Amino acid sequence: MGTRGYYVYRYRNIYFIYYANSDSYPRGLGITMLQSMRQPNAIAKERQRFQEILDRLRDTSYPRVPKELRRARFDKGLDFIPQKNRPQNDGCIEWIYEIDLDRNIFHIDGIPFYSLECLPNDEDFIDYISRDHHDNLACSRHCPPEHRYKKPAPPIVSDSDLATYQSLECTGHDVTLSHLLAISDTLSQDEHVRVSLLETMIGQCMVRSNDRGNNHWPDVGQMICDIEITFDHNQITDKEWMTACSMANLAFIPQIFDDTCEFIFHPELRRMEFTWVREDTVIWIATHLDDERCLQASISRLINAILEQKNSPGDCFGVAFSVYHCAIVKVVRDAHTTTFSHTAALQFLPSFNAYSPSTPGITALARLGYRVDPALFVSAAKVCAWKIRRNEHKQSRSPAQGADEVPPHIGCTTLPFEIWEEIALNLHLYDVLAFGCASKLFREVASMVLRYPHVCGYRLVAVPTRKPESLRIGYCFLRTASFTAECASIPATVIIGLRDTSYHMMDIPFAHRYSPYVPVSVEEVTNVEDV
Repeated sequence: MGTRGYYVYRYRNIYFIYYANSDSYPRGLGITMLQSMRQPNAIAKERQRFQEILDRLRDTSYPRVPKELRRARFDKGLDFIPQKNRPQNDGCIEWIYEIDLDRNIFHIDGIPFYSLECLPNDEDFIDYISRDHHDNLACSRHCPPEHRYKKPAPPIVSDSDLATYQSLECTGHDVTLSHLLAISDTLSQDEHVRVSLLETMIGQCMVRSNDRGNNHWPDVGQMICDIEITFDHNQITDKEWMTACSMANLAFIPQIFDDTCEFIFHPELRRMEFTWVREDTVIWIATHLDDERCLQASISRLINAILEQKNSPGDCFGVAFSVYHCAIVKVVRDAHTTTFSHTAALQFLPSFNAYSPSTPGITALARLGYRVDPALFVSAAKVCAWKIRRNEHKQSRSPAQGADEVPPHIGCTTLPFEIWEEIALNLHLYDVLAFGCASKLFREVASMVLRYPHVCGYRLVAVPTRKPESLRIGYCFLRTASFTAECASIPATVIIGLRDTSYHMMDIPFAHRYSPYVPVSVEEVTNVEDV
């Protein structure tokens, strides 16, 4: 009886929040809200009611209710509080029912469930409240389409938005990534590691966590749901853009991940129309990439952004990204012509009820991010700069500052490149960075080592052919992974995402002061026969 919750009306992007101090479970407050919206002309009446409320709030001549009095009335369930941010569940608020009058959706705990234009009956309303494979609250797969919320139709794309696409020579509009990059269709062992790590981080992002969300920044799972019902790219909010761009950027940042207390800091993204994640790679955040005209318009925008970069080196790549899909375009320029080719819209985000963490889009971005990056060493040194400074207080400059000023060679007997590589592979991550500052040859060697992902100081080298038993329980394999790893020549097994055995926490780089944390457990192999 003491179950507390909110019932909320969204109108013109304002949330009008009412508090219920008891009976907020679905059979109580949930059905009360459902029945209220099944009344004749309920949507039109509620819109009229909240338009009148808005008019009064904006009318400076209308008497104002003191905030203290409004709050006191709110706590008794007698008045609302208006705010721009959707309220979030917490330890006190167990259920939230939202009537979205902007998009005609009935939300439960921030998750879109039903269409206000065709609501289910009381018993079906209860029966369709379910859980997905990530144990998030979700609308049951058995809910008929007529009752489900409706995704917005693709926006109208003008012919001018397709001008670049139609004016330049397209050498392929549904090409495979292997053809685009001139690489094998089969993943190498190193690529397999990158793909598996990205799958795990995306799976972790799909898990809703009330202890991570708040009214100022919901959890990533909440933002993913909001992106799906965005009308077009012009209406993407800053938080939605940050969520989408951070997820795409995971494939391109230096693959060094650790807890923030270990002073690993990835540069924070700043919202721009086009985000250059490398000298030759740009990201555009889009919507409705599964619509042909929206896809072509996004490809056009990416080509225009690339052509504006007069000094961009050689072939360039653009990534159109909507969280749910991605597409990759390759632009080839010479002195006389410009041609382009691109993939189809590839599924990126797995279904919340998937049976595998793999998607064509995750694989494509991971492989695109695995290409040789000339700036990798400097980027990695910047990411680790604070850690190095903490360990070496007397060092006057960080490796990032001195990386471009190293001598071309060092005064010692010349050794084959493979020997130096073997030496670097047996160093700790931060020693690899110091090693790379000794000469340009050593920096090249260090850059090869840095192409491997490093998690909590361990270099991930392979994905075992058989998952540990603990990762095959339920659907946890959708967001966990096991890797063969090494740290300073010590072999280990690293498991990412399994909360029961963790003693490290990996920080997934997102917005400032908001990053999902992922548990990491490490078991070092001390018996050589076990390796």
